[in-house]
Amino acid sequence: MIGVRDRQREETHRRLYECSLTVFRRDTFTDAKIDDIAKMAGVSRGTFYFHFPTKDDVLLELLYQVESTNLAAINALPEETPLERVLEVFLDSMAAAWQNEPKLLADTAIVGLRSRATGGLDRDADIVRGALGQRFVRAGERGEFDFALPPGVLSDFFLMNSLAASVGWTGAPDLPLRTVLEGTLQIFLHGVKHPSKR
Repeated sequence: MIGVRDRQREETHRRLYECSLTVFRRDTFTDAKIDDIAKMAGVSRGTFYFHFPTKDDVLLELLYQVESTNLAAINALPEETPLERVLEVFLDSMAAAWQNEPKLLADTAIVGLRSRATGGLDRDADIVRGALGQRFVRAGERGEFDFALPPGVLSDFFLMNSLAASVGWTGAPDLPLRTVLEGTLQIFLHGVKHPSKR
């Protein structure tokens, strides 16, 4: 059973998280000031640091939340779902999370990559990577594709291309993100060469 103090701590954490995202959207992540976040949340600067050691940690929490939603979308599909459908559902979930957040997407991607490069992301950060990798393995076992590379490598390749396309989209979000991701999926599945030239 959660005590009053624990509930208050969770409520403060949630409020700081939401106020941080509001200030990031308003001022940009780089220019956001901890004092402004704390003031908006009605807490001290020290309270912010108790919950989030750095601003990066706020975006890492956002990343974990989006990844958890993406994982749930993948896991809701039956094991025998064709790989192309699995990838479409993953991209639907990804686009739904970020369509209205191009600036936060760009900043979150940078923070996530930086954290991964320095070993700051824990094993939970690879939950989607692992789930998609297993779907690629099973698709290969069913003979859906003639993989030129090991399934795990192809899964990573797909994820990195989806991330790169999403980050590219943040610079000029004229098209819906899902449209950009669909194009990335089609290039991944079929290449860029015209079918008559293959």
